[in-house]
Amino acid sequence: MKIYVLGAGSIGSLFGALLTRAGNDVTLIGREEHVRAIEENGLHISGIEDFTVYPKATLHAPPDPPELLMLSTKSYSTREALECARNSIGPETWVLSIQNGLGNEELALRFTSNVMGGVTTNGAMLVEWGHVRWTGKGITVIGRYPTGRDPFVDEVAEVFNSSGLETHVTENVNGWKWAKAIVNSVINGLGTVLEVRNGFLKDDPHLEGISVDIAREGCIVAQQLGVQFEVHPLELLWDTIERTRENYNSTLQDIKRGKRTEVDYIHGKIVEYAQSVGLEAPRNELLWTLIKAKETLASREGFKRKK
Repeated sequence: MKIYVLGAGSIGSLFGALLTRAGNDVTLIGREEHVRAIEENGLHISGIEDFTVYPKATLHAPPDPPELLMLSTKSYSTREALECARNSIGPETWVLSIQNGLGNEELALRFTSNVMGGVTTNGAMLVEWGHVRWTGKGITVIGRYPTGRDPFVDEVAEVFNSSGLETHVTENVNGWKWAKAIVNSVINGLGTVLEVRNGFLKDDPHLEGISVDIAREGCIVAQQLGVQFEVHPLELLWDTIERTRENYNSTLQDIKRGKRTEVDYIHGKIVEYAQSVGLEAPRNELLWTLIKAKETLASREGFKRKK
């Protein structure tokens, strides 16, 4: 299958590497330093498995449309990334978002009706340019967005499974996107504020109650919006923590690098949707505020180090 990975960071590079190893025609589209490292030395995966592959890598999406365009950019870059890749989205191209947060698929629908949503509980960290550590082996769930089924979705799932990515198809991917956002609201929220690995959230008895309360808050908002869950968010939460217990969540990784986080598209979206149905989400709002403050501090510290 011809696949472009738009936004080849840690997760995008992991997927791209596994798909390349299985014989697919993969092009990674990412940052200059990462692209250069891959061109010079290949893409090295360590952790769960250890191997090096040599996918095509470029700074810009090629104009020749692929069968599948995977979106793995940060959520705040989705609109700009899709605009830049507009010429790569042909009439037969499908766009699959495997991003964190809510709202990315709605943006993709402005460019094509062939949109899939996806969630993954695989954990990955960018060790250095051209090197990604696979920190936790999880599952991936994909489906036509917002609901329904299409033969191409099943074809993509088959390609992913044959590449070593355990993948399931759903007709209710919106429910999975919400479940994953609720999981992220706990893991990314508490993990970033406390600056701990995912496993600590399950191991420390003081955190179980607040974890449940944060998740329940998101569930109430989702249910008021008519979202139905195939998997209970708490079940997915504990499973994700266990599968990725040695991982630092992506928001904390961004904070440590002095980068902008996706908190606006996780906690911020839950608060926004809560307000749209006349509810409040005080726990998510508190975590949102605290992480935005940490983001500001991190950027200031980064500025000081550069001076």
